[in-house]
Amino acid sequence: MLTKLFSSQTRVDLLRLFFTHPDNRYYVRQIARELRRDISGIKRELDNLEKAGLLLSDKVGNLRYYSVNKTAAIYSEIKSIVTKTVGVQAAVYEALAPITGVRQAWLYSMNSHPPGEGVGAIFLLIVGGVDLAELNEAITHLEDHLGREISYTVFDEGEFQRRRAEADPFLTEVLGGRNVLLIGRDDAV
Repeated sequence: MLTKLFSSQTRVDLLRLFFTHPDNRYYVRQIARELRRDISGIKRELDNLEKAGLLLSDKVGNLRYYSVNKTAAIYSEIKSIVTKTVGVQAAVYEALAPITGVRQAWLYSMNSHPPGEGVGAIFLLIVGGVDLAELNEAITHLEDHLGREISYTVFDEGEFQRRRAEADPFLTEVLGGRNVLLIGRDDAV
């Protein structure tokens, strides 16, 4: 989807890299290795993104480092688009959507970062009658793809309803805190 919006796959890959890791900075060869792309194409797109004001660069020694310009006027909008189309939210949704029995999937945060962002584990709450072997396989592939651990909890629909009605501390914290409902509706279970 993002490649339809932006004309270059390299630009999409750069946006994904920088906006899913907004606190990091990278130099050109590092980016080329990470994205497995040609340096000249990367350099051209980095220049375009810097001219657009989305990236900043600074020279340290003989290396030029690039980072996200968090003060750019459209920073939050681009970050939201990247997160929903090629970031953690999109990857988790794509991994879970084909699994039979998933009624709801919540991405939630246990720290100050928005769900799925920052460093450390990604937290996931899944509701439904799922095949745990199928789910474990999907999560393992997702962890390999994202390079991050995924900590997940699964409730069948009855247990979820009961715990929610009893104001279970875990569910109260997850549903009352920072979360994103990726699959299903909040009132659907």
